[in-house]
Amino acid sequence: MMLNNMQRIDEYLKSDENSKRCEPFDQLKIKYVALHKLYANSFHELNKDLESKVIKREYAKGGEVLHRGFYSPSTLDLIVGNYNRGKLLKRISNNTKYNYEYLFDAQNSLICVYSYYIVEDVFKLISTELFVRNQNKVLSLVFSTDDYSLSFISECQFENGKLISYETALCELLDSEVYCSEINVETYEYVDDLMKSMCWTRYSPSIKLLTQERYIFSRDTDGFLSTYKVEHIEGFMPKMKELQSRQIYNVRVKRR
Repeated sequence: MMLNNMQRIDEYLKSDENSKRCEPFDQLKIKYVALHKLYANSFHELNKDLESKVIKREYAKGGEVLHRGFYSPSTLDLIVGNYNRGKLLKRISNNTKYNYEYLFDAQNSLICVYSYYIVEDVFKLISTELFVRNQNKVLSLVFSTDDYSLSFISECQFENGKLISYETALCELLDSEVYCSEINVETYEYVDDLMKSMCWTRYSPSIKLLTQERYIFSRDTDGFLSTYKVEHIEGFMPKMKELQSRQIYNVRVKRR
């Protein structure tokens, strides 16, 4: 049975149907490769005079699985086990070790995120996330501390103050070429200003592996997210997933 499923998956990945469904996400790959080339050497320019704009700092521990930790745009902590945002620290001392340091400007906009590595006695800065804002879009660029290389890009798009899409791309420079290994996209639907559903797309360009799922939420009498159903939209879907799509799951985090 497992071998049969593997053969079916392989056939599907090589099919014209799959290639057509992957086309929009191949365009996304092209977009993020171009952005990587544009901003790969921009760390020092974007970081210039940054500290002079800082009005407030916050610190958080935990949340390493989610991009940006406590202030991640993602909603995956609602549905995926062991995905959590960590917690903000009310106070810190010279001996406090934290995973994230958040810098805010006078408009209370997040302008920089420092990520730290903590293992036993080792506590060091590993990356710096900087932002480029343009009307209703916020582009973020994560640079490694060791060599200032650009390894991760994300873009948030807003409409009437609501997040409607959140894209991430894992990109790196290999042998003078930009290689994009993974793209994730979350899009959101709202009803009466409350999130009704989220579509999560995962795409591996090198093997054209595309998975799309829609999570449809319900709320309790107090307005908190309580349960959700899963619809598998695109990509190869074994029968087990067809059965799973009819089940109801509990939301993992209390949130409106």
